[in-house]
Amino acid sequence: MINGIFMGFIEDYFINPIIEHTGYNIINTSVYAIIAIFAAFIIFKTFKRYFTKQLIYYTLPFILLGSTVRVITDATESNIDLSSQPFSNFLQAVLNSGVYNYGFLTATPGIYVVIGLITIFSLWLSIKLKKPELYPLIGLVLLIPNLLIVLLMIKDLTYLMIILSLSIVIFLIDNLILEKYKVKEQAAKIALFAHIIDGVSSFVAIEVFNRLSPQCIQNGICYFGQHVVERFFSELMVYGTVFYLALKVIFATIASIVIEKEAENENEKYFIYLLIIIFGLAPGIRNLLRVTLGV
Repeated sequence: MINGIFMGFIEDYFINPIIEHTGYNIINTSVYAIIAIFAAFIIFKTFKRYFTKQLIYYTLPFILLGSTVRVITDATESNIDLSSQPFSNFLQAVLNSGVYNYGFLTATPGIYVVIGLITIFSLWLSIKLKKPELYPLIGLVLLIPNLLIVLLMIKDLTYLMIILSLSIVIFLIDNLILEKYKVKEQAAKIALFAHIIDGVSSFVAIEVFNRLSPQCIQNGICYFGQHVVERFFSELMVYGTVFYLALKVIFATIASIVIEKEAENENEKYFIYLLIIIFGLAPGIRNLLRVTLGV
């Protein structure tokens, strides 16, 4: 009986949300957060002296790799119409290959585990061979074909331009606050922009795309907040994602100010910045590309 209750709990809060595409809930979010914190602690202790500003730049291809793979999975799942695209036969063959089929390894949180393991192995290998340039090179080699596939599927750049324009305006305004507090660290600005992209892309998808796109209006295929806090605000009030965007901007701003003042050493500082960037940029780029493709 206890096993039945336990398995029912696992299915209700962890397995079914992935299978049914219902997003996160407070239970799985809490558990994933605890696991992520523990994993981050182990990774920091193992590679502590290698966490530098340069490593952040070197890790960006791996973050974008996760986002592009996730978007191709979204395109595969939505049966996107590619008949009018250049190289449509090639793109359709990619989507039909089965490599990007929706599943536990290509959806969150599995995709974080897969990309995380690839990233850690690549870093370890570059250290072992004493070739630091190998680390970003592996990321780029894996990223480029996936990014090319996504770019070939783009039909309309309207939403991309809206998201980028809003993000840049908000970043320039908020950057004045960082300057006021003498935060000139580039990693802090990347972290801030990452969370702005995430917040703005959610806002545009839910509040703009859903109200204008025939895909949502006529077919009922609409975007919704997958994260607990994001969904809370979007369901609480009209244009609730504005509050979600504001919360992310405030978080990234305050975190940057605190890190610059309280971090014990450079390695710790850049590791924390890297974590903030990952959890802002990975979903942010996925959202941006997804709404651009309309999937």
